[in-house]
Amino acid sequence: MWPARYIPGICLAVIKYLAQQAARLLPGKARAANAKQGAEERLLCHSGLFNAEWYLLQNPDVAAAGMSPVRHYLLHGWREGREPGPAFDTGYYLEQQPGAASANMAPLLHYLQVGKAQGATPKLQWGSAPWWWSLASSSTHSEADHARLARLSTAGWPVIIIPVFNAATAVEACLESVRAYTPSGCRVLVINDASTEAAIVPLLKKYKTVPGFEVFTHAHNKGYTHTVNEGIALAGQADVILLNSDTCVSAGWVQRLRWAACSHPRVATVTPFSNNAGAFSVPAPGVNPLPQGTSLAECARAIAQASGHYLPAVPTGNGFCMYIRRSCLDDIGCFDEQAFPRGYGEENDFCMRAGAQAWLHLIDDSTYIAHQRSASFGTAKEALLQAGRAVVDARYPHYTEQVRQAFAAPALQQARSRVGTVLRQFAGSHAQIRPRVLYVISTRTGGTPQTNQDLMQALAPEVEALVLHCNGQRITLEHFADGVYTEINNHILAEPVRALPHKSEEYDAVVANWLMQWSIELVHIRHIAWHSLGLLEVTAHLGIPSIFSFHDFYTLCPTVKLLDDRQQFCAARCTAGQGHCQHELWPENSFNHLKHGQIHAWQSAFELALSLCNAFITTTGFARNLLVQRYPALANKLFRVIPHGRDFAALQQLAVCTGDDEPLRLVVPGSLSKAKGGRLIQALAEKMPPESLQIHLLGDLAPGLRMPAHVICHGKYRREEFSRKIAEIRPHLGAVLSIWPETWCHTLTELWACGIPVVGMNTGAVGERITSSGAGWLLRHANVAELSHLLTLASQPGEWQQKADAVRCWQQYDGRLSNTRQMAEQYLDVYQQVSSSETATTHHVFNKNKVCQN
Repeated sequence: MWPARYIPGICLAVIKYLAQQAARLLPGKARAANAKQGAEERLLCHSGLFNAEWYLLQNPDVAAAGMSPVRHYLLHGWREGREPGPAFDTGYYLEQQPGAASANMAPLLHYLQVGKAQGATPKLQWGSAPWWWSLASSSTHSEADHARLARLSTAGWPVIIIPVFNAATAVEACLESVRAYTPSGCRVLVINDASTEAAIVPLLKKYKTVPGFEVFTHAHNKGYTHTVNEGIALAGQADVILLNSDTCVSAGWVQRLRWAACSHPRVATVTPFSNNAGAFSVPAPGVNPLPQGTSLAECARAIAQASGHYLPAVPTGNGFCMYIRRSCLDDIGCFDEQAFPRGYGEENDFCMRAGAQAWLHLIDDSTYIAHQRSASFGTAKEALLQAGRAVVDARYPHYTEQVRQAFAAPALQQARSRVGTVLRQFAGSHAQIRPRVLYVISTRTGGTPQTNQDLMQALAPEVEALVLHCNGQRITLEHFADGVYTEINNHILAEPVRALPHKSEEYDAVVANWLMQWSIELVHIRHIAWHSLGLLEVTAHLGIPSIFSFHDFYTLCPTVKLLDDRQQFCAARCTAGQGHCQHELWPENSFNHLKHGQIHAWQSAFELALSLCNAFITTTGFARNLLVQRYPALANKLFRVIPHGRDFAALQQLAVCTGDDEPLRLVVPGSLSKAKGGRLIQALAEKMPPESLQIHLLGDLAPGLRMPAHVICHGKYRREEFSRKIAEIRPHLGAVLSIWPETWCHTLTELWACGIPVVGMNTGAVGERITSSGAGWLLRHANVAELSHLLTLASQPGEWQQKADAVRCWQQYDGRLSNTRQMAEQYLDVYQQVSSSETATTHHVFNKNKVCQN
């Protein structure tokens, strides 16, 4: 018997021998076909544009089948809309080479054999990169990210302590900025230390009714340090942020300081950079005016978006704005108000005491706070400073040298230099610094990512868009601009996200780090399949507003379309029987038994996750009502119905009036499946003779559907080809016969944009829209007899003309006005409301108002 270690080699030799013998026996044509296929596979593999590892990660079904990725792409993948790798964009290539769509070959193969020689390019490149691109740097995941997120989730929100003594103008600007940009979970303690300026009392009176603000007033002046200690006591067990009343803050300031404070269990304090805070000033120590023509809001956002996140360690913080961990206060006590009654040196003494107990002090180089410096103490500043410094030097002889070494260290110098580069590049480029929104998507093709791209393009003047994609195991973060997706981060999970519990702690930690690294100010979830539901907990912990869009019914049931085992609409409540409902998107073995079983765990998980969102958006009243019926808590938050806008080069009249001398031409657009009414169309084609009805299928036919030979299948088409295809067909009518209640239906919009009256099912968005416009006929049941009768009615010239006129009316109003910009304005309004509610103020990060311009 052969030793076990030889058996694999022997098996491979036998397989190779049998393959060679089989090749000799193959007919000539078969051998030639195999040789051709092998040559094509080698061409793709050697091109550098086909990425086998990426292809398997993006298509886990191919990996599970054990098929060669390049072979799968050549034989099947390109027909199914799958991309060969991140370096090749099929849609962009087909725009350059329209003939490739009808060449019956994989687009990448067409590029290598034809398009490349004709000057086509595999992927659109930036005409000009964003101003910050040269400063961008991606981070890698580590176990520390898990611990950091765990600390953050238990830390709670800090209490902000603002001592006030005179300087009413500076105080007013400070409080307004805090009100504008502070998360609603924070308490803000404003303590008036017996100010002598008359303007202070009425000013602070206004803030007594502002949510989150608490105003305290001393009858007699107690001094700055006593006032701070009083605030620390009033804060209970929370962390605190000491904030001078002559500062101005900006968007995300608390979130970033808190994130830095959670970076290590022994962090005691975190101090931000400033324009005017001595050694904590940037780009240079001392006073730094903002670049000409810029505002604090813009400069702070630019610094946050391009930060290197060095978090330099220093021996002391600075009390102009200093985050202090409660655990450190519990360990070493509060400030020494006996030695430093009016301030100046109290934070240095506190930090040196903490350092002696192995506590750390960090600078958050992603946060930038404006500071006037000593507006409250006027000419007494120098005397106070010298007295405080004398005490510190006496207590800590090595203080001066430690500070000198720390502030000359490479990490701090690099962080300071980077801020200088950021401000120069931003000011020099005259770029608009826009808030960053993260769009979360699942599939890369189909209606949801296309609509999301429409929205991102329309919002480009107001928003910088980043896109988070996950296939269950590989997470990617991309920047989107001018039609180009550019990957800036990626991570492969050790364990993939599974359908239940639909969560991954590793995913949560990775994405939390990206959200803070890239200074995301709002998360808009467009579809959450294959992502971790923990994302919504992460955004809540980080204080980043989240919006959830419903483009289908995935959140109610993994069947997505709510069709049960008998293909009957279930309204998210399981119908009778124990049949097997066909779920979508997840592998077949993801559920043991969904119906009357795991559906309860699914809905409980989503109900909890959705409760953490700030607002919701869907496209029709039907969808909203159905979601609220199952998740009633959704009705207690902002929940808007916003139709999908579309931009059309022209609204055309391509429909042909019906007549007696030709068969009725019916066009059915979109990929046809059972859920899209495929069985009904098949039955109609079998019943109606071709001399009376000519059916044109504009799109792919799902496996399992077989149409009679006289049905004309035009195959897959690109969005921009639709009107040309319709003009070639010259249809009388269109049909949208989905047996599930679609949440919008782009093909209905496209048919009307071409002037085509439509026969549709009376359910969901299709039913709502046809009822509202009158631009078609409604079918009550998926019944071929009823459909035949309806088509007979629609073929009557008078009836047809009435509906065609309704289509023209739709074009004049909704078709013309409901464009992507109008859609974007409605989304922007939701963004504004969400950011306002998160900071409990009328100011927000998505408007053009500038708070505290100094």
